Amino acid sequence: MHSIICFTSDFGIGDTWVGMCHAIIYRACPQVRVVDLAHDIPPFDVRKAAAIAAAGVWQLPEAIHLVVADPGVGGGRRDLVILTRNGSLLVGPDNGVLIPATWRSGGIGEVYSIAPSQLDYQPPLATFHARDVLAPAAAVLACGVEPSALGSEVDPEGLSRAPFELGHQEGDTMIAEVIDVDRFGSLRFAIPEDAVRRHGWDSGRLEIVLGHAQITVPFATTFSDVGEGEPVALIDSSGWLTLAVRLGSAAERYGADAGVSARIRSTR
Repeated sequence: MHSIICFTSDFGIGDTWVGMCHAIIYRACPQVRVVDLAHDIPPFDVRKAAAIAAAGVWQLPEAIHLVVADPGVGGGRRDLVILTRNGSLLVGPDNGVLIPATWRSGGIGEVYSIAPSQLDYQPPLATFHARDVLAPAAAVLACGVEPSALGSEVDPEGLSRAPFELGHQEGDTMIAEVIDVDRFGSLRFAIPEDAVRRHGWDSGRLEIVLGHAQITVPFATTFSDVGEGEPVALIDSSGWLTLAVRLGSAAERYGADAGVSARIRSTR
């Protein structure tokens, strides 16, 4: 049994959607705890939701992760439960939003397409699968129901692609896009912590080319390892390689946003 459901969405908190999902979960599994990881993701932003969910799995691998950024709701896409190879459970739509989280948890183990008829609830409202399918599925999983009881198994090869790809090697350089800009303007790249360690980048300096900007920055442990206004590369709480400016915004300084491609290499 899982004691925590980690909930990520683009719902905001100014309407009823988050509260109703909480209510449905507690009705089905009163003993579970729901952690609201993030609900201020921009509307329809599957990329940011995927990056945030992957960070959540990296920090809370033992939780059930309920992820809803679903511009195709009611349009025929599947609702999924993914069991990762490291044992995390992911619940969300088949639009790629769950895939980066599987990268942070050993890869995809098993996938099931949720059948609403398997849930003890009303037929789903076309515009609110989060309340009528995904939240109930997360709740019953939290109370010990096996993923296989919720629907038919799905071939992982048929799943929708992630909204971004992991960085890849070209010679001594990694090519990776900015997958997220946090509220402080720090730029998170599609390079996870284990890849940084594997390449030996966790010491020395990195050369980062972002558009017309080319900078060399130290790889450090925390923001205060550099002076105010200075850039620094590090692994932040998301578990992704991050470019930050101490007490400033890397996004503003370098004119970068999510989707921008970067070239990164070690200069030792």
